[in-house]
Amino acid sequence: MAAPEQVAKDLAQPYGLAFDTDETLFVSELTAGRVSRIRPDGRPEEFAATGGRPMGIAFDDSGDLFVAESGRHHLLLISPDKEVEVYASQCHGRRLYSPQGLYFEPTGHALFTDAGKEAGSGSVYRADLDGEVEEVIGGLAHPSGMVLTEDAGGLYLAEDGANRILFVELDDDGKAGEQQVLITFDDGDGVADLLVDGRGYLLASRPGVGLSTIDPDGAMVDTMPLPGPAAAGMVFGGLEYDELFVAEASTAAVYRLQLEQPGQRPFAGPRSV
Repeated sequence: MAAPEQVAKDLAQPYGLAFDTDETLFVSELTAGRVSRIRPDGRPEEFAATGGRPMGIAFDDSGDLFVAESGRHHLLLISPDKEVEVYASQCHGRRLYSPQGLYFEPTGHALFTDAGKEAGSGSVYRADLDGEVEEVIGGLAHPSGMVLTEDAGGLYLAEDGANRILFVELDDDGKAGEQQVLITFDDGDGVADLLVDGRGYLLASRPGVGLSTIDPDGAMVDTMPLPGPAAAGMVFGGLEYDELFVAEASTAAVYRLQLEQPGQRPFAGPRSV
């Protein structure tokens, strides 16, 4: 990876990143309680207020923006005309506690992590096209970011509270199967977000460390520091999908890194199935 280049600044604790269909970069700002779009001059322009502490964000193929709103304990949907609605708030009567990461399945269902209220009470949930929620994986230590494999047959999951990455097999119905520890780190302050590149290598943003590359067998390939210690959300972009964008909270900025290979494109729906 090339050295990071600042592309956005003056952000209020940036976390989640996503591009819309016009290739405009959007970022969630935790301490401002809003999602902003980045103007050509690199400064934020408020898109919509969420009223809490927004974290993971992702667009579906209808142009709706989904937000894991940790402060309001909701999964939100923001329409293109900026109308904010609660998409999901509970799972079978149990209220969501602190939604964190967000990732779409090929079906259009939204997977999202919830840190949980107590140690070991975190979960991965699935919200279907009607907003009904089911638990996919439970008993986790503050899960944060996640990413599906290209065939959607497996889920890489950042278990931030245990400073490790899990790999979980998923069957054709999306049910969780065998779970294994891919790698446990002995440095840093947890794991924030995950992406997979075109080779199947895992990219991890790690507070206190920077960006780490891990091969499919769980071996560390390399690590690159960022201009600050508070690495957060990531997204691929660029015409060839070979640019990595990462949020860094301590410098209130987003950085771009040129990659040698393209990233894996995320699923985004359709929600109309």
